[in-house]
Amino acid sequence: MARRAPEPIRSPEPTLHALPLGPRVEAVLEVAHRARRPVLLEGPTGIGKSELVRGLATRLGIRHRVLDLSLLEPPDLVGLPVLEGGRTSFAAPRILPTEGEGILLLEELNRAERYIQQPALQLLSARRLHEYVLPAGWSVFAAINPETGDYQVTPLDLALRARFLQVPVRADRASWLAWAGAHGVHPAVLAMARSHERLFDEVSPRAWTYASEVLLAMGGDELRDETLVRDVLGGYLPAVWVEALLAGGSLSARPFELDVHALLRGYRRDESYARQVRAWREAGATDRLGELVERLVAIVGGPECGVLAAKGDLELATLEALLADLPGDLRERVQEAIGSNPTACVLLDVSLDDVLRGYGGSALSKRVEQWKSAPDKRHRVALLVTALRARILTPQAAVELRKSNAARLSLGHLLAQLGERFGLPLVEAMQRAGVTPIRP
Repeated sequence: MARRAPEPIRSPEPTLHALPLGPRVEAVLEVAHRARRPVLLEGPTGIGKSELVRGLATRLGIRHRVLDLSLLEPPDLVGLPVLEGGRTSFAAPRILPTEGEGILLLEELNRAERYIQQPALQLLSARRLHEYVLPAGWSVFAAINPETGDYQVTPLDLALRARFLQVPVRADRASWLAWAGAHGVHPAVLAMARSHERLFDEVSPRAWTYASEVLLAMGGDELRDETLVRDVLGGYLPAVWVEALLAGGSLSARPFELDVHALLRGYRRDESYARQVRAWREAGATDRLGELVERLVAIVGGPECGVLAAKGDLELATLEALLADLPGDLRERVQEAIGSNPTACVLLDVSLDDVLRGYGGSALSKRVEQWKSAPDKRHRVALLVTALRARILTPQAAVELRKSNAARLSLGHLLAQLGERFGLPLVEAMQRAGVTPIRP
């Protein structure tokens, strides 16, 4: 009996971790553009891949062009043949750049026909098509949908994929909220996104944006007609989400008269914002100040806070300038919201290692004492406690802290300084982690 030949050993296809579509992906794409490396940006439809690339180009101050490959015929990409001196050349289409710096985004690469895919892949990998050569200042990215049963796509060869920087992406609620809040998305949709972590499990960000657009187009009488609202929103959203929007009670809400995201970015640079807030305070306009604070709390206490901070659209000094102009009770509401928000801890310019090493009598302990005594800085103390809680409740960190007398002594000094008002959340975290402080 003949021996059966052994099966060849196949290398498993690598599984790449999907990155949240937001600042992390934008940072990767910026590096790819500088290196002029082609990118495969892979993720579900409607999550904002194209919008992210457009935003990157805008931030870098470079050009941005999009080619939807599913709509093209071969001459639209490779150009038409031209006979010159008995030789055939190809006239490059006007859509392809010839100078300057920019990003060329190829949409629907794995939905395009093979006769479009091949030249597109040559442009991505070789930066040329026949006589056409992509200018040195340009990079080429491709946006594709996953090769799953959910999409009718043409799979890309693994050897071909290996030529590209592959960036699998997923929808990110925090990043979308940061974008949506700055682009006038309907308050009812924003409220829904802030209160439901699984918002994008069934419905894409694009569908929520479309739902917002039709809500903004509807008049007051139309919004009070629940049958009409169900019929309109049902074209974009499953029934359960339509009912959730109706139950939220904020369909009639309209965008606030001040752009709160712009206010958070520019309160120190644009005096008009400060004049408006101070005028409301002097006039006793508690309704407007209250509405402003409601919207501030939703942002700085919500998931998008960390995204805004990462993008440089939210700085602690700018927020504190705004807090100084708010009445005390309203200021405290904002401080409580940001102080207990783990995503806001990136705003605090403090190393936790400095807290856990020689804290007693240190320069940092003096800073914390100043924060405690200044009403407009107490949120910094709360942020420090929130960051420490997250560190202590990390299993590996808890093991290390239980073994370190120096760290437990530093925590003892900190707890003695914080007192009951600020220290209780930290005590609770230490008890859960089994870390016992050493009292000074």
